[in-house]
Amino acid sequence: MTMPPYGQQPPPPGYGQPHPPQGYGQAPFQGQPHQPGQWGHQPPPPQAPRSNKALKWGAFGAAGVLSLGLLGGGAVFAYSKINGGGPQPEAALPGNSIAFAKVDLDPSADQKLDAFRFIRKFPGAKDSMSGIDENGDLRKEIFEALQDDGELEGVDYAQDVEPWLGQRIGMAVVPSADGGEPGMVMALASTDEEAAKQGLSKMTGDGGYCSVQPDFAICGDEQSVVDKAVNDTKSGSLQDNANFANDMSDLGEDGIASAWLDGTQVGAFDSMLGKSMTSNAPAQGRYAMALRFDGPTLELAGVANALPQGGVPGGDGTAIGDLPGDTLAAFSISGLDESLRKAWPDIDKTARDALGDDWQSGLDSFTSETGLSVPDDVAKAVGSETTLALGPHADEPKVALVTNGDRGLIDTLVGSINPDSSSNGPQLTVKDAGDNRTVVTTTTGYADEIANGSGLGDSDAFKDAVPDADTAGSVAYADVSKIVETFGSDMDDETKANLAPLSAVGFSMSGEGDHADYRLRLTTK
Repeated sequence: MTMPPYGQQPPPPGYGQPHPPQGYGQAPFQGQPHQPGQWGHQPPPPQAPRSNKALKWGAFGAAGVLSLGLLGGGAVFAYSKINGGGPQPEAALPGNSIAFAKVDLDPSADQKLDAFRFIRKFPGAKDSMSGIDENGDLRKEIFEALQDDGELEGVDYAQDVEPWLGQRIGMAVVPSADGGEPGMVMALASTDEEAAKQGLSKMTGDGGYCSVQPDFAICGDEQSVVDKAVNDTKSGSLQDNANFANDMSDLGEDGIASAWLDGTQVGAFDSMLGKSMTSNAPAQGRYAMALRFDGPTLELAGVANALPQGGVPGGDGTAIGDLPGDTLAAFSISGLDESLRKAWPDIDKTARDALGDDWQSGLDSFTSETGLSVPDDVAKAVGSETTLALGPHADEPKVALVTNGDRGLIDTLVGSINPDSSSNGPQLTVKDAGDNRTVVTTTTGYADEIANGSGLGDSDAFKDAVPDADTAGSVAYADVSKIVETFGSDMDDETKANLAPLSAVGFSMSGEGDHADYRLRLTTK
């Protein structure tokens, strides 16, 4: 998970006279040259410019592994059960954390091999993978990449890092001590406290602060933030937070990286982003996600809890599988009509706050031109089974809306959209597709294909990309192979080569009440 950027701000009150927390683990240290017997008692001057060195070092475990590995085609490792044993970062971070992310840098050999095989299918990854040893030390690979970018100058990996740095790293956004901006801290797994003190004192020599605790070093830009996080953890760790534990349990395997966000506290980010995210409605929901490998497939899985009632698509499956087998892409949702009715008060309020009188004017114009009321008639028109599809084509795009909505209202709506008979503009076609389905499409021929065709749900590419389509409340799917075949003439050779190993991408979401599960899967040939 990518954390929001932090702006510059003055040190909080009391920053010039910090004191390490009492009675908790080993004494901390800060980014000043070490003097014997003075751990943690010589903080940087209050007006000294802030440094992101400690944050950059901690980020090497989270952002580094993802950017180097997944996005850059480098050494990304397959998932393992991070919670399979040993100390976890969430046990060393405070229970009042707003957001959290963690990475395991040493998954199992079998999963590691699967990940390398996945990445190496893409031509764009070959150069960056050429110098990566599948059995090597990922920590060293990322450390050296950071040094290549000018970070951690004068630090020797073998002497200052390897003797103490473990394989697990976590980061958390935590409440501030004075009600201001939240802070960020990271937990670096430590296998040797004394070696960690020595190594980190060198690594934070030009800024940053770390408190070496049993099993983890807690680091951040400011001592006051780190000290508060350490003290708060004594009152209860994130691992002890019942909401966090429940969400991560629902998520299952953590993956190569996992993240968690308490949406009820998202207003704490307002000052960091310079705007209000919660002025229109209170934030709701908690979210957990994990990046995983499933054989030849990359998967982002997630859960959401404490969502607004009625905000989760219901139903037992959608109508997407009934589309023709050669469909390029589609989105299908069950229960859209009821969801629209329930969500309308919030939609209306948000739009009025943002658009003012223009919103009401637009509603009035729509009602006048179509004769349909909002949201009731619109909800009846879109129906409880609603699918948008893109079909194969050579010249003219084929787009279709398939719904079990009220046919009379659909005819009225389309009639208000279509140009009159004297115009040469494009006309939408409405056709009965059987089984209480109506097709609205851009071409008459595609309406016939939708009405008479089927088979998408039985294709191997679809089943691999959306394995739980039969029970999901909403599903999205794109056949990458067919899209490349259709639009390849408009792509450059490099893009086509890097898309060639892909089979399809699929998304699904299902849930009930205030809980939802979702999956985003990228499959390869």
